[in-house]
Amino acid sequence: MFVLDASVHLNALNPFETGSETSQRLLKQLFGKPWPVISPTLLLVEVAAAVARVFNDSQRGMAIAQAIYRLPGQIWVPLDEDLALEAAQLAAVHRLRGADGIYAAVAYRYHAALITLDRQQLERLASRLAVLTPDQALERLQR
Repeated sequence: MFVLDASVHLNALNPFETGSETSQRLLKQLFGKPWPVISPTLLLVEVAAAVARVFNDSQRGMAIAQAIYRLPGQIWVPLDEDLALEAAQLAAVHRLRGADGIYAAVAYRYHAALITLDRQQLERLASRLAVLTPDQALERLQR
């Protein structure tokens, strides 16, 4: 099982970003099977907001968030009080940004690998859970 940080989705959407092609291949492979992907509902907010900001287009942001919501094989996890406390603990202990703590808590709770491009998550969470770049995740899927 996998948890995809918003950074991977956003990277896949921007072909001018380094690693975009790899993120695109990963998404195609994960959602083409489909593999179980566990996503905090926060993902929808982050993607909609980022796309709307970058393109100055709220409709485009919502359309992409809705397209992600409809991808097959996803298990959506809402932020409830228990998950919020788990995320707060992980964020405080590992010195993460708030949203990053939520992705980490979802991965930890479901014993899933967190796939991210965020350096802080990659460096600070490795002792606590499996944290992979899109390249590493593709390698793991091909085994």
